[in-house]
Amino acid sequence: MVKKRKSVIVYFRSPKAVKQIAEFGEIKYYTKKGKYAIIYLNEEDIESVSEQLGKLKLVRRVEESLQDDSEYQLDFSVKEKDLTT
Repeated sequence: MVKKRKSVIVYFRSPKAVKQIAEFGEIKYYTKKGKYAIIYLNEEDIESVSEQLGKLKLVRRVEESLQDDSEYQLDFSVKEKDLTT
């Protein structure tokens, strides 16, 4: 059975935090200049891991990504036009 995963955004104070963050989940993207990382976690572990990440000295803030919410999904259903006329 495949476990459902969700992305979490972790804002950090120093790039040194990336190694610590990698211990908690799979890092998909991070930027030193923007000072944030996007990691994927199992849905049932998000609350506990977010709390642990928030306690790290180099981590400023942890928040769930809104990308997976239905409100933020784009609808690309395009109606076909009759171009023959």
